Amino acid sequence: MAEHRSVFYQELKQTGFQELQENMSRALGLTTMVVHPDGRPLTEPSNLCPFCALVNTSREGLARCAASRAACAKAAEAAGKEVLKACHAGLVHLAVPLKVAGETVAAILCGNVALRPLAEEEVTRLARETGIDRERLLAVARAVPLWTEERLRTVAAAVQKVTDTVAQLLYAKQELGRKADELAALFEFSQTVAGSLEVDEVGRRALQAVLKLTGATSGSVVMLGEEVPGVANAEVAATLESCDALRVVPSGRIVAAVERETRAVHFNSRPGGGTREERRPAVAIPLIVGGKATGVLTVAGRPEGAGFAEDETAFLIALGTSLGLALENARLYSSLREYYLSAVRALAAALEAKDVYTRGHSLRVAQWARACARMLGLGAEEQEQVYLAGLLHDLGKIGVREDILLKPGRLNEEERKEMQSHPVVGARILEPARFPPAVIAAVRLHHEDYGGGGYPAGLVGEEIPLLARIIRVADAYDAMTSARPYREALSAQQAREELSRCAGRQFDPRVVEAFLRIPAEELADSAN
Repeated sequence: MAEHRSVFYQELKQTGFQELQENMSRALGLTTMVVHPDGRPLTEPSNLCPFCALVNTSREGLARCAASRAACAKAAEAAGKEVLKACHAGLVHLAVPLKVAGETVAAILCGNVALRPLAEEEVTRLARETGIDRERLLAVARAVPLWTEERLRTVAAAVQKVTDTVAQLLYAKQELGRKADELAALFEFSQTVAGSLEVDEVGRRALQAVLKLTGATSGSVVMLGEEVPGVANAEVAATLESCDALRVVPSGRIVAAVERETRAVHFNSRPGGGTREERRPAVAIPLIVGGKATGVLTVAGRPEGAGFAEDETAFLIALGTSLGLALENARLYSSLREYYLSAVRALAAALEAKDVYTRGHSLRVAQWARACARMLGLGAEEQEQVYLAGLLHDLGKIGVREDILLKPGRLNEEERKEMQSHPVVGARILEPARFPPAVIAAVRLHHEDYGGGGYPAGLVGEEIPLLARIIRVADAYDAMTSARPYREALSAQQAREELSRCAGRQFDPRVVEAFLRIPAEELADSAN
């Protein structure tokens, strides 16, 4: 609410309320102003009477007036209703609390009038204490307006009505703006987390967005599951923090409470701390899908140890709903892809089982391709993609007749055409499973030659995707170092020399150079 209050105060000043207050004060014939609950001025006093204006020319008088206003405003906030108090100079103020959304955000001060004429001895004492000329102060004291308490309360009620209306309109505007901002943030957040189908990536993106929105410094996403009926288990999908010491993953007790009650749980992530900042207040939010908690989003570490207010928690719960759906989609997709991949691996294994000479070929190509990608400086995602493409690169051979696959001699033209169809067939098998486009492209184009003349598309050089060029080299190296019925296997050194000789014609020279930098023991381990 403190942030909302600050915005409210700014807008009150920017709406021209001071001018409205001036007009009301002159029309009603009394002094008015709006102050913070602690008495600090939000607006300047309007229609100050000559007596008060003279008192305020003295530093002592000015300080006493400020103290009187503060005491009056604080009394109204404490009482929760209007309070009538006399100031140090004997005039009266009526302080009326101004409430917005059930909270006192300001006080309206009406007064600088007297309920009875000011006594000469009181004015004399005030002149002596403030250092103001006695005769001048007595002269203006005689002109202080005399009001009845009833009149003052009636007029103050009118001022309050106008001020309250302005305040409610400003608050409504502020809330409308906040809701619009929240909706925009929620939409952007939904777009962010829906941009990936990897569970850990969805969690990481969500945490980056949530920490930016809340100003928190640590967060985690925990996924819930039920591998055994009635026994819940949790798995950390992602964490984000500046250092390990600030890592925040809720305890099993908190996770269980969030899952059981499907509500937010507030706790201290470091309960042993001496200050709020050291205790790092945190909130654990349920990620609800279909009325059931499927995960827990936890954030902690706001500036100065600030906690999470009710409206902020409600907003996080709304974000949690979007995140829960995105994570569930990613989890389902991961499961489906794993099932499909298991079936594909089984097909590849069944294919290789037909021929003792090619057994283990796809796994070796996958491992060497990943090592080559590492030598090229490719990232973890691309390394994983080329590994997957290596596993699946010959999948299309499942559509090639067995007599062609196992033929001990050279293939004739018709047989060669059927064998050369396997990259396209493999890509078609993978497409329905929505494998990454880079993987499918590598499978389809892994027989393209860098200098042209390969198949199926006859691409040249950089037209061929890098992952396909990597598979081409790893595939050729395994083919050369594997025995066939019609030839002996080449030695590792002979195969390396052949790769170098054909670089620029069949193979990408840069890929060959990287492949040849793979440690010999790593190549040997994969071969075994």
